Amino acid sequence: MPGARVIRADDHTWVVLWGELCDQELDSPIALCRAGQSRQADALHEILPPFAAINWEVVPSRLSITVDWLGLRHVYVTELPEIAGASSSAAALAGADLDTEALGVQSLLGWQIETRTPFAQVRKIPPGARATLCRGRLTMHVEAPARVTPTEDPQDAPRRAAELLSSFVTECLDDHPDTVLQLTGGQDSRILLAAIPRNRRSTVEAMTLAVPGSPDVAIATRLAAEFGMKHRVVELAGLGGLSDHDAYTLCVSAARDLDCAADPVGFATLRWAESSVDQQPRLAGLGGEVARGFYYFGPTARVGVSRHLASALGHWRMFPNERVDAGSLTPEFATMARGCAVDGIHRALAAGSDDWWTATDEFYLWQRMQRWAGTLASATCFDRIVINPMLDHGFLEIARGLPPEAKKNMRFLSRILLELDADLADVPLDNRPTPRAYASPTVANRVRLGATQAHKVVSKARQRMSGTTHPPPGANLLTAKVIGHWRGNPELLDPVHELGIFRPEWLAELLVGKRSADASAVALLVNLTVALDATHAFSAESTSLHS
Repeated sequence: MPGARVIRADDHTWVVLWGELCDQELDSPIALCRAGQSRQADALHEILPPFAAINWEVVPSRLSITVDWLGLRHVYVTELPEIAGASSSAAALAGADLDTEALGVQSLLGWQIETRTPFAQVRKIPPGARATLCRGRLTMHVEAPARVTPTEDPQDAPRRAAELLSSFVTECLDDHPDTVLQLTGGQDSRILLAAIPRNRRSTVEAMTLAVPGSPDVAIATRLAAEFGMKHRVVELAGLGGLSDHDAYTLCVSAARDLDCAADPVGFATLRWAESSVDQQPRLAGLGGEVARGFYYFGPTARVGVSRHLASALGHWRMFPNERVDAGSLTPEFATMARGCAVDGIHRALAAGSDDWWTATDEFYLWQRMQRWAGTLASATCFDRIVINPMLDHGFLEIARGLPPEAKKNMRFLSRILLELDADLADVPLDNRPTPRAYASPTVANRVRLGATQAHKVVSKARQRMSGTTHPPPGANLLTAKVIGHWRGNPELLDPVHELGIFRPEWLAELLVGKRSADASAVALLVNLTVALDATHAFSAESTSLHS
């Protein structure tokens, strides 16, 4: 690995460091992520994800790796005959084969679930687990996440959550006075704004990503101006000036950093935008999705978990945004992908709870939050400090313990906002009513929320009927440039032909300009080419060792 530093711990164990870890020594535990912020560092649950650490014990020649309780920090393991390994890079552990089933799931979700990776026999360390490597053997110490414990007083939950967030944000600003608030037109970042004491808001800088067609900038500008906050708007317009080669290079680099397990095109877009701003500590609203019933729809009457419901949730809500068009895939792969994806979703839901609505919340926390947001966080954790107060263990335990009725339609989050700053609850959200309307279920408010929900249903139905996806901001620009680079260098996709994933005629038409491809298809193609490079590197090393 270029730029790597190899440490021979003893005859049985080798440690390889690269990137920012090259300067570390083995005389103390090595933190794999500096993003974790601790209020009481003596308890792992009190350390804000993502974080991981390793420790080397000379006797008995043992290396231990621990990851955060939520599993946001991605560290991977593999075990083969007579050898075992662990790495913060799944590709570094890759063998000669890809995991076709895992790639099938990713072709629909856009990210991985459970502990799978695109590489065969390479798995992610589960949340809060400890992996031990000793003389070529891997031992895993895994505890399943604690089941949901119902809160004793749901009515008091907004007040307790508000106090927790207020205290957390205040301490954050004390420790990092230069913190930047990632402010959008949505609910979660507004709650963080409300958690900042009024007399300190003018000292905090806000930052907003300008998304074409979104009211985020207008709403964030209004809020920042009201409190005298410096406001920085990050534009994506300059993406159009990139060459096809530079766009392709950005996406390949993103795929490597994401271990080919999430969307490299969308990530490359954000990384490019981030390159123009200072890397100060960030205050972000990740985690609020768990507290608002992200996958809820309709009445929250008690119903059990079933494969039928899991399939409906996948096809209606999870697949449409990032799925690769089945017409571009071989029929065999597309059929396998649907079956594996539904099976995996059902398995994860059933592991979360017997109650359907609670199971969907647990799925978001332990699957989407861990495997999607965690993949992105792991790729950027050395770039900047990102502090997500709503990932605090105490906050999530309050949210997890609430009945679905208290969380649906953002009711719980809106009541938190009312506790923190009632005035901010009267400012409309992005293309939605005010948070106060969500917090107070009066007849008039139910009518407003019903109209909003109906609009969402119609939009989702149109999306399914048209087969369109919702690519991240700026992704379409990079997609066109990557396709242009492939057309000038068609040999780059030669290895993909042998996988049996994309239809050969579809690939041929793409390369000669007879058809185009959306961002989801290009993301999967980029991931496949980078993943194949890793497996080919393994094959080359194996050949060299045996020659």
